[in-house]
Amino acid sequence: MRRRNKKGLALFFYMMIGIVFFVLGIALAPALVQTIDESMADPQLNCSTTTDNQTKAVCRSMDIQKLFVGVVFGLAGMVIFRGAIG
Repeated sequence: MRRRNKKGLALFFYMMIGIVFFVLGIALAPALVQTIDESMADPQLNCSTTTDNQTKAVCRSMDIQKLFVGVVFGLAGMVIFRGAIG
């Protein structure tokens, strides 16, 4: 009986942590994507037609930041999966 209670408690814990990561991803996604899109569309940065290597690096680093949302959702999935196999 005691082993079963610990497993249920661990499942509950991992599910709650997974939900926190999931909600964090949902909360950050629109703001992060909007900020990056606005920054890349700035005429002073001009990401679409730049030839300067420094500007290209800035544009690529901003584009890679969109992966942050995917990483947060991936963490949520891994934590929930860990709780399920537990």
